[in-house]
Amino acid sequence: MSPLLDVRNLQSYFFTRSGLVKAVDDVSFSIDKGETLALVGESGCGKSMTALSLLRLLPEPGRVVGGEIELSGHDMLHLPEIEIRRIRGNEISMIFQEPMTSLNPVLRIGEQIAEVLRLHEGLSDRDALYKAAQLLEQVGISDSRHRLRDYPHQLSGGQRQRVMIAMALACDPQLLIADEPTTALDVTIQAQIMDLLCQLKEERQMATLLISHDLGVVASNADKLAIMYAGKIVESGPVATLFDNPLHPYTQGLLACIPKLGNKEALKTIAGQLPNLREHHEGCLFIDRCDAPSAPCGHHAPQLLEIEPDHWVRCWRY
Repeated sequence: MSPLLDVRNLQSYFFTRSGLVKAVDDVSFSIDKGETLALVGESGCGKSMTALSLLRLLPEPGRVVGGEIELSGHDMLHLPEIEIRRIRGNEISMIFQEPMTSLNPVLRIGEQIAEVLRLHEGLSDRDALYKAAQLLEQVGISDSRHRLRDYPHQLSGGQRQRVMIAMALACDPQLLIADEPTTALDVTIQAQIMDLLCQLKEERQMATLLISHDLGVVASNADKLAIMYAGKIVESGPVATLFDNPLHPYTQGLLACIPKLGNKEALKTIAGQLPNLREHHEGCLFIDRCDAPSAPCGHHAPQLLEIEPDHWVRCWRY
C-alpha cells in the first residue's frame, strides 16, 4: 500500500544576488493515512520551506529544482497551477505559524472561513456561514454565531489559532500541515491546541505533518520523527526509537536541551550556529558543532543510511 504523501529527494533552492541557498537539499519522507510525522529542527534549518514546497507556495526567488512529491497519486510538481489550487485546501491544507499575520485584519472571521467554503465547496453565502459556525464549535470556540462577526484583533492568541485550524479543516483535507502551531502561546494554551489537533486527527483519520522546534511537544503527538539540519534530514524513525536511541549528535544535543522537572543544573546548549548555506561545504554540515568529528567529516558529506529497521541516520560514525 502506497503512502498518502511520498516525498523523494526534494530540492528547493533560493537564487539570490549574494549566492545560491540550498534551503531544502535532498529531503525524503513519507506519511501514511492517519499518521503524524514531526519535522523538527532549529529556526532556519528548512522546515517551513519544506512545507511550502509541498504546496508549491515557495516565495521568490525560491523554486523547487529537483525531486518528487506525490500526494494521493497526484504528481504535485508537474500539475498545472489551476489543479494545484483545487488540491490546496481540499486535499492538503496548512496552519501557518503566526495567526495574527495570516488572518486578514479587516475581514470578520466568519467571512474568512466562509470564503474557503464558497471557493472549494461552492456553498451559498448563507450555507457557508452556517458551516463556518459549526467549524468554530468543533475547534472549541463557544458562542460561535456571534464570534463570526468578530475581527481577528478581538480574539485572544489561542482563539485566533483555533480559527486558523477551522479554516484549514473546512474542506476536510487528507493531509494537514501544522507549522509551529503553538508559537507565541502560553504553555496551557499550547497543550489545549495540541490536544485539539490530536482529537481532530483521530476523528477524521487525517494525516499530519507537524513542524516544530520543540521535542517536548512532539514526544506525545507524533508517530514518526525526522530531524532536520541545514536543509537536510539527519535522522529519522519512530518517535520512541529516536528518544530511546538517538544516534546523530544533533539529535542527542536537541534531546539534552529539554528541561527536566527537578533538575537544578543549567540547561545544556548546542554550541555554535547553523552554517552559512550560501557557502560551499565539502563535508558534514554539522562538523563545527560536533563534539567528536572524525577524519572523513571534513571532506565528504555523509549519506542517509538505515541503521536498523526504519531508523535512518546521516553521520560518519555509523
